[in-house]
Amino acid sequence: MSVNNETYSERKDKILNALIDRRGLQHFTDLAAEVMSNPIFIYDVSGKILAKSQINGHQEIWEELLPQGYLNAEKAIITENSGVMKKLMEEDTPVLGKFSYSQFRFLGCRVRDKHGVVAIVTIIEKEAFRSEDSDLLVIVCKSVLFELLYQERTAMQTIPYFRVLKDIIEETASISEIRERCRALRLDFPESMRLLGIKIYDNNNTLSLFFLRETLLASVPSCHCIIYDESLIMIISEKHFSQSFLSIVQDIFSNYEIRIGVSTRFTDILEVKNAFQQMQAIQSVYQKLNLEKPLTFYEDILLYHFMELASKEHDLNKFCLPILKKIEEYDNVNGTLLKESLEAYLESGRNIQKAAERLYMHKNTLYYRLKRIEDFFNLDLNDENLCFNLQFSLRMKRMAR
Repeated sequence: MSVNNETYSERKDKILNALIDRRGLQHFTDLAAEVMSNPIFIYDVSGKILAKSQINGHQEIWEELLPQGYLNAEKAIITENSGVMKKLMEEDTPVLGKFSYSQFRFLGCRVRDKHGVVAIVTIIEKEAFRSEDSDLLVIVCKSVLFELLYQERTAMQTIPYFRVLKDIIEETASISEIRERCRALRLDFPESMRLLGIKIYDNNNTLSLFFLRETLLASVPSCHCIIYDESLIMIISEKHFSQSFLSIVQDIFSNYEIRIGVSTRFTDILEVKNAFQQMQAIQSVYQKLNLEKPLTFYEDILLYHFMELASKEHDLNKFCLPILKKIEEYDNVNGTLLKESLEAYLESGRNIQKAAERLYMHKNTLYYRLKRIEDFFNLDLNDENLCFNLQFSLRMKRMAR
């Protein structure tokens, strides 16, 4: 029996069986297109095409409507200005329309979960639509929702810029596609910005993240914020980035155990991937060094990140100044803390008063220990280059541990 002669019930069963098969969104889209006797494509609210039917006779349609392989910003804006997108986003029933830039009519319908619209399913009228196609499209949309839920949580997919940022981080879209989608969505990112990664340690982490994201956006409305990799990822304009802003963020999370990482400044949204990698480096270094402060700037751990990368191929201990091993051996034999005193002195910017406070001792005691290091090991702690190399070596030893 040809598809055109099948009953509504038979066509409906084929769609539902395709969902039950769980062979992925592309397989489902191809089978749904066969049942509907027309090309189908599915895209999310960021304009990313999730699937388009790949069966005989459909490629010529995509060459006309999607010549670049993704939605064109100008065509998307034309469709939006016609009012069709507004109807698609607001109604559960399918919408019949016609592209002003194409000969084809289309039948579109939103895919919606409890959080909002996550995708749009569009059927292109290559063969004349049938009376029951609208009802079947609703079933297709519900099936697509289940397929998306099977792949991942859909709550974040209702946010237009979520998939844009996700694609940048994961490099799952070309630069030109990202640019086009940003234009179509009219996304306005700051000229200069930073990325904040907020890692929350809570037994009910997922629910807390959604709640805290809403709280954060209400308090800092000028930012973009998504949930990704079980963390809150926030983009904030450099002109809004200040100590008062950081205080607001920390106050919001005052009842949670958190770690906040702050990236270096960047000027192009495509640099989000690099900024996110800085967040990952901060979290990794934080764990290895057992840092206590909840807020860390990438600039503060840059050298540690460099060491971490180097440690994957080399033993960091081999690059440390040999004199440190002699100081450690002396401490072990004599029960002294010369290495600890030296490290505190160097990490305090060679300020004896600050270092003494850090060690909870009188500055004269620390001065005596440093003098002892100089005399016993023939070192000059006024030598800038020596002090840098000593401090760098001590940090490498921390990372090596």
